Amino acid sequence: MHRENELLVFEGESPESGDPYYRLLGGGVEFGECSQDAVVREFDEELGVEFADPTRVGTFERVFSHGGETGHEVWRVYEGHIVEDWPYDRESFTFIEPELGTEHLARWMPVEALREDETTFYAPEVLDALDV
Repeated sequence: MHRENELLVFEGESPESGDPYYRLLGGGVEFGECSQDAVVREFDEELGVEFADPTRVGTFERVFSHGGETGHEVWRVYEGHIVEDWPYDRESFTFIEPELGTEHLARWMPVEALREDETTFYAPEVLDALDV
């Protein structure tokens, strides 16, 4: 979901450097659940909003190293819109990750800023596939 030329993304802080990083919002798929249903559920659980009209953008994969260990992620990415108006009226807002009880930040970021070399955005290949 996006405002004009912006995406709503998760903003985190690198524990090593303290620098910000960004990634797409979402979460895991539960056993027996379709990924399209999972994205709708995750937006409801974490942000407390209704994610409507999810349209699959694509499937993306990344192998990476973190803390000396190899990791592997597969993302099924969807576009859609939030039914409620309030998220579009704010530049950023906090939300709670219910499984851990931790607070996080969601921020609207210009797509061009996410493309910049000095910005750490996990899944930059997704930007070319999105309709922004």
